[in-house]
Amino acid sequence: MNHVIAVAAPIGGGKTALVKAIANRLDDSATIFFDHYEKITESPVQDLEKWIAKGASFDDFTVPGLADDLKKLKRGESLFNPLTKTNTGPARYILFEMPLGKEQNETAGYIDLLIWIDIPPDIALAQKLKEFTGDFLAGVIDPNPEKLVAWMDEYLDNYLKVVRKVLQIQQQKVSRNADIIIDGMMDIDAMALRATKEILARIPR
Repeated sequence: MNHVIAVAAPIGGGKTALVKAIANRLDDSATIFFDHYEKITESPVQDLEKWIAKGASFDDFTVPGLADDLKKLKRGESLFNPLTKTNTGPARYILFEMPLGKEQNETAGYIDLLIWIDIPPDIALAQKLKEFTGDFLAGVIDPNPEKLVAWMDEYLDNYLKVVRKVLQIQQQKVSRNADIIIDGMMDIDAMALRATKEILARIPR
């Protein structure tokens, strides 16, 4: 039987890195990423303000195709990712980068274990900003420094206006249903080792 292990954390909390690190430690594993499906980040920040005012239900965030693909992976089918041009699965352990945890009913029923990365908000924000500056220095993004500063200024403005509130809601709702809590202040190898041990204790090979 195939099992889905979701990993949730705030923005900059290290979800993607931990998913990949756990997959490298587990034989017969595959990865799937919420970011490859979501369109939420393309919406204007005002939409998030309206979402909070309406009651902040994660079911309002529709993610077309994601639930169907999780169902296929659990059935032992493989997927083709048009973004990465790669095949995913089949595998016994399906590592799922999922910031909404079990709070989105459409996908919650496919999650067997939920890992929450417990990390202070300021550290998560610093890690995210460091990711942006690292990409800039490596030439991955536009090398124009004025564009980078303007983009980061807007990012921080949105963070102070609404994203911080969204992350507080996420921490409150998502972490309470976590099966495993990992200290996000550990280095990635220590986090992956701890998470892998916890997974195997619950879902042996």
